[in-house]
Amino acid sequence: MSCGFQFVNRTFVSTMSNAFQQLMKSSRKTAEKSPPSKRTKVDVAKEVSSNKSTSRKHFWKSGLTHAMNDSENIVESTDSLVIIKDKYPKANFHYLIMPKAVQLNSPQKLTNLNLHLLKDMQQKAQMLINDLHPKAKFKIGFHAKPSIDHLHLHVISTDFVSTCMKTKKHWNSFNTEHFLNLSDLITELEEKGNLDDYYPNDKDIELYLKKPLRCNQCPFEAKTMPSLKTHLDTHANSSP
Repeated sequence: MSCGFQFVNRTFVSTMSNAFQQLMKSSRKTAEKSPPSKRTKVDVAKEVSSNKSTSRKHFWKSGLTHAMNDSENIVESTDSLVIIKDKYPKANFHYLIMPKAVQLNSPQKLTNLNLHLLKDMQQKAQMLINDLHPKAKFKIGFHAKPSIDHLHLHVISTDFVSTCMKTKKHWNSFNTEHFLNLSDLITELEEKGNLDDYYPNDKDIELYLKKPLRCNQCPFEAKTMPSLKTHLDTHANSSP
C-alpha cells in the first residue's frame, strides 16, 4: 500500500507540474500577442496639467492660512484675531478679519456659541474703520458661499472701485443677498441660536450671483461690468 501510494503521489505531482508549465506558456503567449499600453505625450501632458490644476486649487482654497502669517499683509494681530488687507481688494479699502483658533470655513456653521467671537470681530471692524477711514462708508459681513477656506469677515468700502473687481460674480457676491450683514447675522443667532432658517440654500445663492448688475448707490443697471465700473467712477469722482 505504501509503495502504491508513493507512486500515485509522484504521478499526481508530475501531472500538476506539467499543467502549471502549460498554463505559464499560454499566459506568456497571450502577453506577447497583446500590444503594450502606450502613454502618448498628450496623455502625459494631460496628467501633468491635471495635477497642477489640483495643486493650484488646493493652494487657492487654503490661501488665507498663508496670508495670516504674512507679516507684510497683517494690519493687526491679537490673541484671538488677525486683520489683513485683502490681496485682491474689490474696493479702495478691503480688509479681512479672521479668528485664529476657530476652524470654520463657512459662516453657515456658526451658532450662539460663537456670539462672543462675532461681537469681538464686529468691534474690531468698527475700530478699524474709525481709526483709518472715518469718512468712508463700509459693508461688514460674510459671503454666503465663500470661495476660500477659513472663516473670514469682509470689511469693505462701498465705492467698489478696484482693478480686481472684474466679474458679475465679484459684484453680486458683495451687492446681493449673497453678502450676509454681520449685524443681521448676530441678531439671528441671539434670537434663534443657529442660522438654519436664515441661511440661503445653494439654489438661491446661485440665483443671487446671476442677478443683473445694479449700482449700489443709485437705480442705474449696467449690461456689462466695464459699463458698471465706468458708472461707479462717476460716483467716486463726485464724492467730497
